Amino acid sequence: MNCITCKNRNCFIKNNFVAKQISEISKIKKVEKYKKGDYLYKKGSAPKNVYILLEGCLEIINKDKKGGKKDFYFVEPGELFGYRSLLSEENHNTSAKIYQNSRICILSKDDFFELFIYNRGLAKKFMKFISDQLKIRQKRLEDRIKH
Repeated sequence: MNCITCKNRNCFIKNNFVAKQISEISKIKKVEKYKKGDYLYKKGSAPKNVYILLEGCLEIINKDKKGGKKDFYFVEPGELFGYRSLLSEENHNTSAKIYQNSRICILSKDDFFELFIYNRGLAKKFMKFISDQLKIRQKRLEDRIKH
């Protein structure tokens, strides 16, 4: 899948890079298919990649000690995920489970960090992105508490 011709308008890559950079990223990322019920990564595993959901649906889950879902949210197409553990250099504290058959863009850890060198303005954009994600998570938590 070429990032330039991708029709996903919400894609993290398309929204943060110019055409030449997008073309280069397209050469280094992989696209893989996953089936419903598969795990992309599990809680406790070492982070190796960052991901962008191309199509389909997956959920980020955290299980309680009894094995039930403690909290979760659904990832939307175009959304970047799996980056928090990579940035904190800790094992994943959640699992990513495929909810519907999906295609996922994958950038290796090294390639992801190289993007910050490749695009000087990305660090600032990424900090804003993380801030926005925290606001979304906070709102979800507040909504959950209200109900």
